Amino acid sequence: MSKAINWPAQFREDVINESIDQLRVAFRLGRLYYDNHYWVDGEEVDIRVNHKIIRKGVIQGDLKCCLIQELDDSDYEAQKQGLKTAAQVIQFLAETYQKDVSPQTEITVVYYKNRPLDPAIMEVEDDPHMSV
Repeated sequence: MSKAINWPAQFREDVINESIDQLRVAFRLGRLYYDNHYWVDGEEVDIRVNHKIIRKGVIQGDLKCCLIQELDDSDYEAQKQGLKTAAQVIQFLAETYQKDVSPQTEITVVYYKNRPLDPAIMEVEDDPHMSV
């Protein structure tokens, strides 16, 4: 199974409709991914929604570790609809991780570009952690 960037179901249409030309970004709580260099520049990953593959993506550049309050406009511009402000990001991360999140919370930022949609891989659920 390849590495993945997984989004909740609410972002399915965003993931499907996103351009392959624009830089995209994902935020992950904490610095675990950053410290372990989990994603590396040029690496191909699955872009998933609710653990089902929607498309492939390619990591762009190095991971960034920062406080939410240190995110810049370009980070928000590359983010999903509904995650365009610090308040929206804080709420999303708090709900997703079930943890207290504030502007001073440290996050890992991963940059990627989408590959074109491939109907042959869309909706494939191959995450062994999701098997029953």
